[in-house]
Amino acid sequence: MKNTIAIAWVCLSLSACANPENKNTTDSKSDPMKTKPTINTGTDKKAVQDVAETLFKEVDNRAWEKVINTMADSVYTDYTALGGDAGFKSPQTIVEGWQSLLPGFERTVHNPHNFAVWIAGDRATATLDAIATHYLDNDYWTVFVGYDTEYVKGNDGWKLARIDISLYNQTGNQSLPQAAAENVKNGTIPALKSAQNTAALEQFFTGLEERNLDKVLSSLSKDVIQDMPFAPANFLKSLNGIDAMQAQYTGVMDYTQAYEREYFGTANPNVILAKFKGTITTGEGKPYNNSYVGIYTISGDGKIEHFVEQFNPNILLSGWPGLQSPTFSVHAAGARTDSGVTMEEVQFSSNGVALKGHLFLPPGFDPSKKYPGTIVTGSWTSVKEQMPDEYASLIAKEGFVALTFDFTGFGQSEGQPRQVEDYKLKIVDIKAAVDFMESHDNVDMTALTGLGVCASSGYMAHATAQDSRIKNLVLVAPWLHNEQIAKSIYDMRPGGTEGLLNAAKNAKEKYAAQGEMDYVLAASELDPLSAMYVPANAFDYYLNPAKAAGKYYDNRFAVTSWEPWLTFDGISAGNDIEQPVFIVHSESGAVPQGTKDFYQLLKGKKEIKWLNDYNQQQLYFEEKAVNAAMSEVVSYLNR
Repeated sequence: MKNTIAIAWVCLSLSACANPENKNTTDSKSDPMKTKPTINTGTDKKAVQDVAETLFKEVDNRAWEKVINTMADSVYTDYTALGGDAGFKSPQTIVEGWQSLLPGFERTVHNPHNFAVWIAGDRATATLDAIATHYLDNDYWTVFVGYDTEYVKGNDGWKLARIDISLYNQTGNQSLPQAAAENVKNGTIPALKSAQNTAALEQFFTGLEERNLDKVLSSLSKDVIQDMPFAPANFLKSLNGIDAMQAQYTGVMDYTQAYEREYFGTANPNVILAKFKGTITTGEGKPYNNSYVGIYTISGDGKIEHFVEQFNPNILLSGWPGLQSPTFSVHAAGARTDSGVTMEEVQFSSNGVALKGHLFLPPGFDPSKKYPGTIVTGSWTSVKEQMPDEYASLIAKEGFVALTFDFTGFGQSEGQPRQVEDYKLKIVDIKAAVDFMESHDNVDMTALTGLGVCASSGYMAHATAQDSRIKNLVLVAPWLHNEQIAKSIYDMRPGGTEGLLNAAKNAKEKYAAQGEMDYVLAASELDPLSAMYVPANAFDYYLNPAKAAGKYYDNRFAVTSWEPWLTFDGISAGNDIEQPVFIVHSESGAVPQGTKDFYQLLKGKKEIKWLNDYNQQQLYFEEKAVNAAMSEVVSYLNR
C-alpha cells in the first residue's frame, strides 16, 4: 500500500515524531510504573487555573521568582503572534525576555478569564482569554489575546509547560513597546505606584451594584467620555457626555451586578487602571460575566472625565440582550446568524441515552413544506459546535434542513463513561439521528444526505451501508483507515500499536472493576501518549481557542478507545454502499490513500473532488477552505 503521504502528514500531526527537545516534559510518562501524583479532577482544575492566574499577577507585580516558580523546568513558548519566537526555553530565559520589556512600562495589567481546563492524569491543558494593558507616559497599548497552555503535575504541584498566544485584537499605541524597551535598556525603570484618587471609581461601581443611577451619574463629569475599543460592530464604541451615559446606564439599572475589582496607580495620580470582573444577571435573567481592564482619568473636581473600558467582545455577544454571535460556529467559517438561517436546540434518544443536537432551518423556512435533509458529523473527539455546526449552517443556507448532534458521552449529550471513541456507539447514534430526521414533518426522506467530516466519515460510511434511508453519502476531508493503516501510523507511538491496545485492555478491566475510566489528553503538543500528539504547533485545531477549543469541547480521550479506534475499518464500508457518494479531500489532508482505497471499492455512482490548495486543518475551520468545500457539496447535491 502506498502510504507515504499519509504517514508524512500523521508524523506532523498525530504520531510521536522524534522531538528530543521536549524529553524533559515527557520522561515521567515514558515509565508507566513510575509513581504518579494523586489527581482529583475538580481540585486540580482549580489548581491549574491558579497557576495561570498567579503567573499573570506576579508578572504585573514584577515578582520574577514567583513567576519562575509557576513553570516546569522546560517550557515551550510561542509568541510569534506578537512578533516573538517559538521554542523550548528555561523559565529563567523566558523571564529574562519579559524583563527586557515589561518593567519599562509604568504599569502592566493582565486580566485572564474565560478558562476551560481539562485534566488527564498528570497532564492538563487549558485555554483562556486575556485583556492585557500596558501603560506609559499617559498612553497605552492593549491586546486582547487567547492562550493555549499545557501543564504537568509533579510532587510540587502543577507547573506550566507550554504557552501559545493567539492575537485577537489590539488597540492603543502599538509603538509603545519600543519606548518601554528603551526604558529598560537605559535603566529608566518606572516605579510601581499605588492607586490614588479612587473615590469616584468606588462610587461608580457601588452605584452599579446598588442599582442607583443617580450615584453612578454623580461620579462622572458633565463632559465624560467612555470609549470601548473592543466593542463588536453592533455595539456602541463610544459614549460622549453625561446625557449619553444616562441613556446607556438607565437600561442596566434592573440588572443584578457585582464587581470584583483591583486598582493600580500610574505616574499620574489622576490616571488609574482597574482590573475587574463583573458577575451580572441581565433583565432577561441571563448571566453576563465579563472581564475588563479600565483606564480612568479623574478631573480636578474628583470625577471621572474619561475612561477606556476594555472587555471580551465574544462574551458580550453571547450574553448581552439583543446581541448575537456573528456566525453559528466558533469561528468565521459558519453561516452568519443574520443569513436567514435559524437554529433550534433539539434532543433525541439513542439506546436510551439523550443526545443533544442543533437543527438548522433554511432562510424563509415554511413549516408546511418539506426540505432535503442533511446529518452532519465531525472529527473524532469533536462536538457539534465545531466543524459540524459550521458545515450544517452553510448547507442550511442553501435550502436544506441540517442536523448536528453530540455523540453519546460527548459534549452536551448524556452517556457514561465520557469521551469514548467507539465506532459501534457512533454508528448507532447516526442511525438514531436518521430516526429523528424521519420523524420531522419538514424533512424529505427521499433526499436525506449523510455528511461526515474527518474521522466520522468512516462511521457515516458504515451507517450508510447499513441504513437505506440515507440516500446520499458526502465525505469532507475524510479520515478513512483500516487496521493496516492504523498500525503503520501508531507503531511510531511509544509502545507501538500493541502498547496502546494493552493500555485499552487494562483500562477496560479497571473500569469494569472500579467504575473509573483512565484518560489521556485528546490533543497535546508535549505528551506523546495523548491521542493527538501535535508537536511544534503542527496541528493546533483542538488546542487553539481561536479555532476549536471551547466550553463544550473536552480535551480528553478515554484510554479504552484505543481498541475500537485501532481495529476499526472505515475503508471496507465501500464494499457495501449502494447509494451515490461524493468526496471532497486534499492530497495534503489526512490519509489520502485510505480515501482512494475506499473510493475504489465503491460500485455505484461516485465522484471525488481534490482541493489540493488546502490541508486537513484548513478544511475544518478556515473560511475560504470551508466555503470551497461546501460549494462543491451544494453543487453536487443540487444536480
